Amino acid sequence: MRERVPMTDFARQWAEHVAASASPRMTDDQAERDFWHAFMTRKTYAPEPSALQVLERLRPLLRARGVETALEVGPGWGSYTLTLAELCREVACVDLSRDVLDFVLRAGAERGRDNITAFHAKWEAFTPERRYDLVFGYNCFYRQADLADCFWRMDRAADKLCVAGMTTGLAPAWLHELDAAGGRVSWEWKDYIYFVGVLYQMGIDANVMVLPFEKELSYPDADALVRGECARCAPGAVDEETVRAILCRHFTQRPDGSWRANVKYRSGVGTKSPNKFSPSFTSWLLTSHVFKSSEYALPPLQITDNPASIQWFTIP
Repeated sequence: MRERVPMTDFARQWAEHVAASASPRMTDDQAERDFWHAFMTRKTYAPEPSALQVLERLRPLLRARGVETALEVGPGWGSYTLTLAELCREVACVDLSRDVLDFVLRAGAERGRDNITAFHAKWEAFTPERRYDLVFGYNCFYRQADLADCFWRMDRAADKLCVAGMTTGLAPAWLHELDAAGGRVSWEWKDYIYFVGVLYQMGIDANVMVLPFEKELSYPDADALVRGECARCAPGAVDEETVRAILCRHFTQRPDGSWRANVKYRSGVGTKSPNKFSPSFTSWLLTSHVFKSSEYALPPLQITDNPASIQWFTIP
């Protein structure tokens, strides 16, 4: 008996993309640690405005579900962490990079957030000793070759909610023009549709509520604009005069000499309700965005892995 519609194997395609990446960070744990070590030496705490907006939209849901504790996977530079610490009694972070965890803990301490703790661990090998009301991950999935297993791990660790997000999506118009001009633009392949597809393959029917967002891109001068936007093009594929002409049609020069353009992106939210088979209900935040930007194991938690027991509905 066939219950599900035959469709693209999103889980396999995701895994193939991860495996095909030229970045050693995808598979080399030390390369990933080295990247974050270098990145954090020049990083200051400054949460993305969109992160604050996402959590503001989630605030009523967290309140309604009585979320008091949260586990964040791959906190990065804490765009979500400190706000979660405002909304929750306790926030724990898990990451492969000690530099990431030190940065987040330091940023929290400097702002009076003493309810943040950290696990120095690789998510694929990490099993928490207890469940958290909320399990949250945003932009932390790029190394997760087995996306379904990642989602199951999140679900098993969550007592009430799970939120998963990523950034990428439709390229802005000027990148299409650069590509048409021969630039051979490299655009990020990840998109929230993989989340929807993998969850569907797991037997989970995710509804998506689209949330509109906007961000301003800014470059100090025309040279920086060309360098920044041509980073996606093959080296030498398009002459600089053509590039400048394309970009200047889409970016506006300000009196201070800077060049700016607004870009739009979207977020989608889906939820599943609790039932007698599983004590958790999970909210997956599925986000697309127009630009890129453990040493131990604990006993597994007992929770059903039966995808047929999951019901999904749209947040009103």
